[in-house]
This record gives sequence, structure tokens and C-alpha cells, in this order.
Amino acid sequence: MPGFLFDVKVLELADEKGEFCGKLLAGAGAEVLKVEPPGGNATRSLGPFYHDEDDPERSLYFWHYNFGKRGVTLDIHTPEGTALLKKLIAECDVLLDALPLDTLEKLGLDWDALQQLNPRLIYTCVTPFGRSGPWRDYKANDLVHLALGGPMMCCGYDPKADGSYDTPPIAPQMWHAYHITGNQTFIAIVGALIGRETHGNGDMIEMAVHQAVSVCTEVDVPNWIYNQAACYRQTGRHAQPAVGPDVQFPTRDGRYSIILPNPFPGGYETLVDFLDGKGQAADLKSEAYQDAANRRGRAFAEHFAEVQAGCVAAFGMEEIWRDAQSLGIPWSPIRKPEENLDDRQWQMRKTFCEVDHPELDESLTYVGAPMLPHEVEWRTGPRAPLIGEHNDEVYAGQLGLDADELVRLRERKII
Repeated sequence: MPGFLFDVKVLELADEKGEFCGKLLAGAGAEVLKVEPPGGNATRSLGPFYHDEDDPERSLYFWHYNFGKRGVTLDIHTPEGTALLKKLIAECDVLLDALPLDTLEKLGLDWDALQQLNPRLIYTCVTPFGRSGPWRDYKANDLVHLALGGPMMCCGYDPKADGSYDTPPIAPQMWHAYHITGNQTFIAIVGALIGRETHGNGDMIEMAVHQAVSVCTEVDVPNWIYNQAACYRQTGRHAQPAVGPDVQFPTRDGRYSIILPNPFPGGYETLVDFLDGKGQAADLKSEAYQDAANRRGRAFAEHFAEVQAGCVAAFGMEEIWRDAQSLGIPWSPIRKPEENLDDRQWQMRKTFCEVDHPELDESLTYVGAPMLPHEVEWRTGPRAPLIGEHNDEVYAGQLGLDADELVRLRERKII
């Protein structure tokens, strides 16, 4: 099967808030049709650009978040554009709406009207702060959401000894708020499609970006709700109510590796035996530490980290971690992104793929499958649509408009 959503049609009206969700749906096999205004989506202006040429057809951002989709242009704010939009909605399974708040309602396409057009429609509305409530009209971007929602508070470097910070919080990565939102929305849509198989009816999904990111702070929120305990952000490790020992250590070749504690039975002993086999166990094999009671507390944790740091410092980054992982020890290198391209694990997981760009006469490497489905393939193309690339295919072939009508719509800049 070409993806487990092989028989699902998605109509995408989205900017950066929803394009990643559309990409996940397309990767899972759905036929995603992206509707852009004439001239293209504003996200085509987001850099960087291929060969640094500022061009809406060369935005690497747009390529990354929209490959696997088809694309048409349509001015939905004109009466004729709205009429064509209604026809497209009537034929789709999922409507992904990440337009400015109330855009469709102002066109007469509220939830009741959408149900009349298509009773089986899964309508998904992505907004910054929800469709109701005191913040509904507030504006925000990726960085604001990461700060206001909490993920930034959990990411950064260790505090000083007194618990205060002399370094600021750090945004995890560019567009991360919309990645979180896209993943949660994707899961909700798949759930709604499964539900529709049972009861036959459509459904409405409201996804607020702020809601999505605020529940993606791991233990920070429950620790505050139940214990009124704040969590401390820590270098390379999870935010916790108490600051733990380091887990990132410099290697002999000037790089870094990370060792995470294995809490499962036998995890400590396996790591110590590994360190001993490398001649780096120090006193961890002594009789005192055979008793688990002597391996508790901050002092031992810091000593244990110092011993691990000594082992890491004796080897190169890529030299030691594979031996450790072969024994089930959660040890990994800290790499530059491009260093992962040739890694055998990533290749087997099909994390990267080649996407053909016929207009460039080139094939380019993309980030591919975010998960490894065993029975269906994750879609790895085609490349993102050019502006209005599929207008004729959709408006003539799918909706039945004749050539003269297409010419007229183009002249009036409706498509």
C-alpha cells in the first residue's frame, strides 16, 4: 500500500501553522491538495532559498513542508472562488484549515454549512489560541508559542549553585511549536477517520497551538499542579525539580557524547561492566558499591558522572558509543545534522530520502519518514508543487471546467 491513508483526500488551506500536519498526512498516503492564493502562499517567501535565490519557487522551507502534495491556486474571497472551494470541500474527506481565525465563517462556511456540503467531512481548524475564549484574537508566532506554552522554560543550560540562571531559556528548534501541533493534529485526524468508519459521520477538530505546546513540557506541568514544584532546565537533559549530574561529556577528539541513566534492572551493572572492560571503571567495582544503598544520593551521582566522563574522554566520539549501544546502554554521539545522512540506522529507518526536482534536473535529499511503518511505505515524493501546478488537472479534470472557463478565471486572477 502507498501509505495507510491511501484512500483519503485532504484539502489543505494552511500556512506554517498547518503545513507540517499536511505533510504528515501526505506521507501517510493521503492525497493532499494544497490551495494557495494566486501568486502562491506567503510561506513561499520564507528562506533559506535554493542557491540563495530569493524566489517563491525556491524556498527550502516550502519544499520541506509541502513535498508529497499537489497544489492549486484560488482566490477563495471572490464569489466564484468560494463556489469552487465548496465543490472541492464536497469531494474531500479532511479539510485542514489553518487560515486566519474566522476566514471560512466569513465566507459562509461555518461548521453547519460544511456539514451540509459534506456530512462525512473531518473539519480540522488550527488556530493560535482557539476559536473561543479571552485570547482568541491574540496573534503569535512560533517563538511566542514556545515561550508562552512552556517548552522554552524547559530547555537551556544548568542553573548556578543557588538555582538562578545566567543564561536564557532556549527555543528547541525553528518551527517546533508547529511540529508539536502538526503531530497532535495528525493523530486527532487519524482517530476521527477511524471513528467515521464506525458511525459514518464527519467530525470537527479544534486544535489550538497554545494548547498543543503547553501539554508538551513533560513533567513540568504535573509537578507544578500536584506538588507546586518548579522544574529546572538542565544542559542536555530533561527539566526536573532537582538538578541532576551531567550526561554530556567531551570526547578525545573534541566532540561530545551523551550517556543516559538506564533505570531498568541490571542497567547499572551493565554500564559498570562496560566501563571496566574499557579499563575505565575506577572504584565502581569496589565492594562498597556492590550494595545499592551506597549508590544513592547526589554525591554518588556526581562521582558516577565523573567516572563516565573519564571513559568518554579516552575515546573518539564515533569510536565508543556503538559498543555501548550493542549492550543496551543508552549512549549516543552528539552529531552535526549532516553527519547523520550516512548512518546505517537512519538509512534503515528511511529517515532520509531522495526527491526528484525535474525542473532543476536534480534529485535532492530530504527528511523522509518520521516513523517506520512495517506494512506500508511512507511517501517520499513528489516534490512540493509549483505555483498553480495542478490547476488544469483539478479544475478541468476533477471539477469539469472547460478551457474557456479556465482562461476567464485566470484573466480575472481567481485562479
